[in-house]
Amino acid sequence: MPSSSHGSRLGRLLQRECLAAIGALAATGDVHVRVHEARKAIRRARSLLALAEPELDVEAADAILRRTGDSLGALRDAHAVTLTALRLGKRLSDPRWRQAATVLALRADRLARRELAADPGFAKRRKAIGRAARRLDALPWQALKSAGIREGLLRQSRRVERAAQRANRDPTPDNLHAWRRRARRLRMQLDALDGLKIRIIGHDPTASKRLHRLSDRLGRQQDLVVLAGTLRRMRTLEHRRELLELLKAATPTR
Repeated sequence: MPSSSHGSRLGRLLQRECLAAIGALAATGDVHVRVHEARKAIRRARSLLALAEPELDVEAADAILRRTGDSLGALRDAHAVTLTALRLGKRLSDPRWRQAATVLALRADRLARRELAADPGFAKRRKAIGRAARRLDALPWQALKSAGIREGLLRQSRRVERAAQRANRDPTPDNLHAWRRRARRLRMQLDALDGLKIRIIGHDPTASKRLHRLSDRLGRQQDLVVLAGTLRRMRTLEHRRELLELLKAATPTR
């Protein structure tokens, strides 16, 4: 199969996403921005791997990428709750949120210093991503047919539908978060295929935008849930109880 096959193009994009994740972690500048960009690239890469299953043996590499992304999760969450507190302070014009954001920012920076002390320059993470990329580069991407990619996309669509049904029946934070993650992955897959000019099912130019709006809305709800959990653990934070009450009022039930 020529190198311009759908599978080959998908494989090349996957390598670019792995390199993007490595580059973000290796860059200089704001560590929180670098971690955020790296995690996004890892998520995009894993969304492509989901299109290749079970046609190609991507499980081991996917596990490496998953563990690497998860290992950066606490650092990303620490920064995300700072941004959420800042947004609340601006929206509600409440100085208590701005004070909390300052404390949360210091906490996030302490965690970043600790992570970098344990893994200078994120070298271990970069090495892990490189190892996953080499595993994936060795796979026969040219053998991945359009039918396999189509089935992967339909499989993810069904996962989004099931997650939506669970969340609508029982809108717990876990169910809403699962819905958001599945919708986000489908949106990434659609964006990737659109960018590669791969048309394997009926093209709906509005699908990605709808999924983006949905995942953003659910993401904002998840940000509030994570912020609440963080505040509950910070027992010495000034105005903690009042902030939790304000947060409870600001958190939608759906």
